[in-house]
Amino acid sequence: MRLSTNSIYQKNLNSILNTNSKWQKSGLHLATGKKILTPSDDPMGASQSLIIKQAQAQNEQFQATRENADKSLSRQDTILSEANTVIQAIQETLVYASNETLNEENRLDLANKLQSLKDQLLSLANAKDTNGNYLFAGKKNDTPPFVMNESGEVSYVGGTTSINVLIDDSREVSLSFTGIQVFMTGSNVKESDGSPAESNIFASIDYAIEALKIDLDYDNDDTLEQFRSGLSKARHGVDNSFNNISTLRAEGGSVLSEIDRLTTLGKTLDIEFQTQISQLEDVDWYEAISEYVMLQANLQAAQYTFMTMQSMSLFQMK
Repeated sequence: MRLSTNSIYQKNLNSILNTNSKWQKSGLHLATGKKILTPSDDPMGASQSLIIKQAQAQNEQFQATRENADKSLSRQDTILSEANTVIQAIQETLVYASNETLNEENRLDLANKLQSLKDQLLSLANAKDTNGNYLFAGKKNDTPPFVMNESGEVSYVGGTTSINVLIDDSREVSLSFTGIQVFMTGSNVKESDGSPAESNIFASIDYAIEALKIDLDYDNDDTLEQFRSGLSKARHGVDNSFNNISTLRAEGGSVLSEIDRLTTLGKTLDIEFQTQISQLEDVDWYEAISEYVMLQANLQAAQYTFMTMQSMSLFQMK
């Protein structure tokens, strides 16, 4: 009879321990709101959840990259817009400067104005992005991409390749154009002889400044020709640069629109990922509470049975 009693005792004790373990785990499900606490709770669900979380993490990385690209390209568009505003002022000045009735003082004033506009343009060419890096320096973005020597000649010393980033699985974009692309590349403007117009905006301005400083002798065809040729070359070069920057702005705007579309899609994907993860991991509150209450009742019943059995004597068991 002792063996039988011990067997019954052990069976009831195991029942209490097992039910208590299930009840405590049920309580953890309620406390965390998660039905998958360890992979063993639902191996298939845990595996699916991991795959979705990896996709979600990649989507978040793309979203962060898109945000950074959007800031850089928006900053670039602002600078390019300001550059074209300066170039328009240069174009207007060149039109006025072509008036051959202006006296020497007037021409020197215009030359000084062009120099000031050139300085403004140089400042824009050396603008920084929102992270403090030089916007048009390509991969050499820690130093100014444009430098001016003592004679006023502007040179590009930045990188020749732009910084590219992935904004989607198979879509790579540049964070900005290089200075060469913006300020030293022309469009399709030609000189009167059919040759390409000057593509370096700073050199174009220099042609005009030099022409305006010529000591004009209206009885000397050579000086008049130098003056007219210099201004003509400057106008064509400046027009060339204006058209080029306008084209680049359109390209940048197209990329910004694409980033905006992908960002919207990324937000939708994130919501879908969250929903899928919730369906796999989150508890069904009605089911979880019902299970918790049922296990609590079972535990109390098992404890009562165990305590009743303990209170019985061996004589009573017989």
